[in-house]
Amino acid sequence: MALVAAPAVTLLTPSAAFAQDFTTGTLAGTVTNTAGQPVSGAAVTVTQNGRAQSRTFTTDAQGRFRASQIPVGGYTVSISGSGYETYTDANVPVTLGGTADYQFTIGSVGGSANNLEDVVVVGTRTAAVDFDRTTTGITVDVQETFDRIPTQRNLAAIQLLAPSTSQGDAAFGNQISIAGSSVAENVYYVNGFNITNFRNFVGGNTVPFEFYQQVDVKTGGYQAEFGRSTGGAVIAVTRSGSDEFHGGLNYYTEPSSLEDSSPDTYVGPGSNLGLDSQNTSDRSESNVWLSGPIWRDHIYFFGFYNWRDFENGSVDTSGTVQTATQDDPFYGGKLDFYLNPDHRLELTYFSDDQTQVINQRFSNGDNANTFNFVGGETKIAKYTGTFTDWFTLSALYGEGSFNQTVSGDLDSEISIVDTALNTVRGNPALLISTGEDTRKMYRVDADIYVNGLWGDHHFRVGYDREDLASSAISTYSGGRYYRYYQAGAGGALGGLIAPNALYVRDRNYQSGGSYKTEQTAFYIQDAWDVSDRLSLQLGLRAEKFSNMNAAGEVFVETDYDLSPRLGFTYDLFGDRSTSLKGFYGRYYIPIAANTNIRMAGNELFTQDFYRISSISGGSYAATQAGLTACLNASPRNNCLPVFNGAPVLSQVLSSGVVPQSQSLVSQNLEAQYQDEFILGIEHEISGFGMFDGWTVGANYVFRDLKAVMEDFDTNYIIHNYCTYAGISAANCGQINGSGYVLINPGQDLIITPDSSTFPFLAGQTITIPAAILDIPEAKRTYKALEFTFERPWDGRWSLQGSAVFAESKGNIEGGVKSDNGQSDTGLTQDFDEPGWTDGSYGFLPNHRGQTYKVFGSYAVTEDITVGMNAILQSPRKYGCIGSYPLGDGRASPTTITAWYCNGVLTPRGSQFEGEWFKTIDASVSWNIPLSGIPGRVQLRADVFNILDFEGATDFVESGDRAPGTHNPDYQRISAYQTPRYVRLGLSYQF
Repeated sequence: MALVAAPAVTLLTPSAAFAQDFTTGTLAGTVTNTAGQPVSGAAVTVTQNGRAQSRTFTTDAQGRFRASQIPVGGYTVSISGSGYETYTDANVPVTLGGTADYQFTIGSVGGSANNLEDVVVVGTRTAAVDFDRTTTGITVDVQETFDRIPTQRNLAAIQLLAPSTSQGDAAFGNQISIAGSSVAENVYYVNGFNITNFRNFVGGNTVPFEFYQQVDVKTGGYQAEFGRSTGGAVIAVTRSGSDEFHGGLNYYTEPSSLEDSSPDTYVGPGSNLGLDSQNTSDRSESNVWLSGPIWRDHIYFFGFYNWRDFENGSVDTSGTVQTATQDDPFYGGKLDFYLNPDHRLELTYFSDDQTQVINQRFSNGDNANTFNFVGGETKIAKYTGTFTDWFTLSALYGEGSFNQTVSGDLDSEISIVDTALNTVRGNPALLISTGEDTRKMYRVDADIYVNGLWGDHHFRVGYDREDLASSAISTYSGGRYYRYYQAGAGGALGGLIAPNALYVRDRNYQSGGSYKTEQTAFYIQDAWDVSDRLSLQLGLRAEKFSNMNAAGEVFVETDYDLSPRLGFTYDLFGDRSTSLKGFYGRYYIPIAANTNIRMAGNELFTQDFYRISSISGGSYAATQAGLTACLNASPRNNCLPVFNGAPVLSQVLSSGVVPQSQSLVSQNLEAQYQDEFILGIEHEISGFGMFDGWTVGANYVFRDLKAVMEDFDTNYIIHNYCTYAGISAANCGQINGSGYVLINPGQDLIITPDSSTFPFLAGQTITIPAAILDIPEAKRTYKALEFTFERPWDGRWSLQGSAVFAESKGNIEGGVKSDNGQSDTGLTQDFDEPGWTDGSYGFLPNHRGQTYKVFGSYAVTEDITVGMNAILQSPRKYGCIGSYPLGDGRASPTTITAWYCNGVLTPRGSQFEGEWFKTIDASVSWNIPLSGIPGRVQLRADVFNILDFEGATDFVESGDRAPGTHNPDYQRISAYQTPRYVRLGLSYQF
């Protein structure tokens, strides 16, 4: 009789080490008889469930077989051999980027299996120790996970399930920090195509939850085919069709009537930030999908439509009520073409083009709209061909677009920001812009299997290239931006402004142009099985980045930087229960297109500080009371300042002229890179009763950020250089129009000054020593000890979690700057001026000393399942940010950027800490069987933050409101965690 899979213990095979992939997985196994001897020459047929495509393999002398680079999902495995009963297992899962690796035991014909009690127990899968890769992170089947545990319905929520991930600063939206890196260091792929926002690397295209099939969150240890990241890699594949028709629809709503309120963030007159009637959130969305065959056995489709209606309301301290709405749909789908089981073509298309409308209702009754245009179209074509058992080839081409436009009803109105930092006039975005980013991506990968060279090898080699283009035209609303300041009792701007006087800063910003970027990479990876117990992963990646200025000239280009990726896995006891692994890798990140736009364009950026004699043509006095009266006037008033004479201080931040390329970038510039070291162990428990089948693990992770690319203002050191070089003051010029150059902080500056701004050195290349630059080397280290456990779902219950003890310290966060919400990746204020680096080393914004996560589910009945998801995380640490007080010319005293407050050095992360973050989410789902109708109906309720914890998530870190003026809101709470809210859902699928 035939042997069938039965509920028993999985016997794990010695694992061949397979390279990882962007869209597929690998199914491998070893076939043995009941005596534990390998069965060679057995026929193994692997069939994807729901599709007719099958591939048949013959086991080798060790009884092994391998089906590589196959679509993720469920498979049926059938094994037959001469003298053996046929074995069939109809539910073998294959996961993204991993290897489903099993031992199958088959019985002899005429053996002892004469009745039900004698059936040989084989092939059942339990938690399996992964011997084939060194990657840390988590792989999630999106639909199955959502069915069982409460999660928000977005990619960030999936990332947060992984150890060593944390919520990023709210200034950058719903973005995730991975292993201490900033939110601008992650890379995102969908069906092999890079959807990362390459302008500043913060996020990317937005894809709805139900569009995904599986997501692989790589937090470290990833191999040579993955690059362009010093944070983590998030790899996703979308759902596909099959020979059976499937479809469904659902509706989810988060009504504001079921949301609790947060406490006020400020206490005092005029503070309305906590008003329940103003701070609201209503979110509803619905999805419809259908999949099936177009030509049975050969062409399959999956179509998807996502309708959404999101609305959020808030009110600021000026009384302006702001409502943000978003209701554009997402739609897309996938076609799979099978010429035969060995050759397939996948076509993916989706559109996430959307407009967020922000309506402002001012305290005097006026209102206006702002429009944020984001997203675009994505088109992907991928071919995969298996030519022999030892050679597979894949090729991908894709195109993507992303809108970067901000406009509104008030674009012609001059921007006004009051002394409390409220945008009270003009477009609330301040900077209005028109632009678009486009990406063309080419990729080829080959997999080659070789046996007999001192073991078994899986070579994976590949090439990928991305051609990127950005257009950008930007200016302040109304062409100007006025910000009012109130001087303190000691005056302001080094005595240029009288004590307690109202004064204003006038900024002018204009930029426009088109910019191109090219990114290319080659890699080779060898997964080498040295023995049944030892596997080595030996990889090398070479990457080159070229960025062009507005004139189409290359202004910064790196060499082919080499990234070794070296790892091992070892079967510690030889019984496949315990895996020891180690990894060393180097990762490079590209140069953000934002650098082209801001630094290598025709950017004009000036600021002037004025005393003022009155406001709005003399109607209001030049006092705080006069400003308040003007802002509250009806009809609405522009509240423009009337200047009292010439500016008391003028600064040119960018000259408006495209500088000569050689004057922008240090000639010894290295691309930003990071080294990573991991040592880990993973063990599958057996012989401990209820803990049998659990998997536990531990990893030690060390990350060291090496070279960093940042801009630096040479105007603060140029006279020191001229003195050092013996150049007279009369002949001492500027490196270029703005003085800003791109450097590796801590290294010498080797530059050719612009001949128009430094004619004395026209055409000469100079070296300015690091000692004269007066800025430290950029540093960031991350150390973590991760503990993980998993009790996999068995149809009844599951539990999974992690505990991470970490330290993230340095003088640069990386990419963005959470301290002030700056998203100018590569051009933050960190190293602009020497004085701003004083006290900059300390605990970084993404430092979280302790993080505990646990999530799981329990089937109360066959149709009712409850789930939970909990996080406990220690606080962020803060310093005090103020104006530079020393008057020694090392930094401007006009900007609130230095780690000084009240004239005292207040280093990063040293002054106070926030609050512990804690939340528990719960869910219950009820599957309602349908009589006579295919499919199921599900009712679902999720309660997020069910205990309504009110932890503060952000605090005011600026100790000065203006130079010389104390900020009374320093250390006050600026944001609380989301209060308890409920999501209700109704779905049908067949």
